[in-house]
Amino acid sequence: MASVILGRVLFDDERLAKDIARLTTMSIPQEPYQVFTTGTWLNLNLWNASGDQNDGFWYGHEQRPGRATALLDEIPYLREVLTTRFNLERMTMVRGRNVVEFSIIPHRDFIEAGDVQEFFRVILFLEDNEHAVNSDEDMVFHMRKGEVWFLDAAQIHAGMNMSTRSRWSLCLDFAAGPGFRPADIFAGSELYEPDLRPALVERRPASPELPERLRALSTVVSRHNIKDIAFLLGRIHFTEEVPIGASWDWLIDITRESGDPELIDIAERAKKFFVLSREVGEDFTFLPG
Repeated sequence: MASVILGRVLFDDERLAKDIARLTTMSIPQEPYQVFTTGTWLNLNLWNASGDQNDGFWYGHEQRPGRATALLDEIPYLREVLTTRFNLERMTMVRGRNVVEFSIIPHRDFIEAGDVQEFFRVILFLEDNEHAVNSDEDMVFHMRKGEVWFLDAAQIHAGMNMSTRSRWSLCLDFAAGPGFRPADIFAGSELYEPDLRPALVERRPASPELPERLRALSTVVSRHNIKDIAFLLGRIHFTEEVPIGASWDWLIDITRESGDPELIDIAERAKKFFVLSREVGEDFTFLPG
């Protein structure tokens, strides 16, 4: 299933603004997925299996209904939205998320967790920001305020907000499995609106010379900048019609052209970790081993 809008929330802007103001003052727990991102990437645990606001891991628990953490009581309007519009019997985790001057590298979620059909992730956007874009293997798109998006996180996907303006959203995880339908995430079938049209981003055709031009980075790639180059390559598909996963092949080609075995090893391990396979709790660094 491709990423798609499933519904929308018509917010009470005055009440929403109060809750967003409160979100900005909350203490941010340690982020377990920082290696995937650059810039500001903040996650607040509002609902999870343990009820502990410091528990930011979506795996490691049975796929059972979650419960509110203490943070959710501090944002009463968003608590009301969550508990009246969504199916609490299937909702396993909710995170309040903000990204500023940020990008997340092309990657796949759930690959360390077994059957991806057991997981269903949606994003509810709390703010509009024309500088914020997301992508999957099929398209690049803006997610607008109030839209409830299914983000096909089992595909390679990425995101970017290269502005200093915030982009708050809620990331909701649901238990899926046999017989599950996207409409099942909502508290009532009338909330399911699958025919809403997305705001797609127009990209320019890819230049045939692009891969060759990028290989010139082999003359400058080093242990000090390979991470920067990986993120640079991962943002090209936002503006040019190239496959989102091509960035990892480009990185491997660049390091092979450099002739440095350590850099080749980093690039090959990175592709494996971010898009092919990884274990629960496995870590990765762009530094040499």
